Amino acid sequence: MSAKTILITDDEPHMRRLLEFSIRRTGHKIIQAESGEAALALIDSQPIDLLLIDFGLTGITGLDTIRAIRQKTASEELPVVLITARGDTGIRTEAEASNVTAFITKPFSPIELSSLVQKILSS
Repeated sequence: MSAKTILITDDEPHMRRLLEFSIRRTGHKIIQAESGEAALALIDSQPIDLLLIDFGLTGITGLDTIRAIRQKTASEELPVVLITARGDTGIRTEAEASNVTAFITKPFSPIELSSLVQKILSS
């Protein structure tokens, strides 16, 4: 399997580092964005195979970023993992309506996240 590109989007630097640490052993290329706007710019400028994005971004939220991505024909099927500290039903319902591939609640297991990333990228 060739290396895929994973975009980590979180406004907290320590969380981006933790996410990168959790999935580094998958062997895929990892790039980072600190905001929804930066993620959208990266998605417009290069192929992305998986997006890991925080729900509670400052500025444009994670869900609003996902909705904007889904508006782009080329990004309709981009696998997205939404990460949030809030696991309430309303967020899950909104995430499902935005065609989110998977939903992870903080705190998460780095091993489980790595396994999820591998599963998504191998399908």
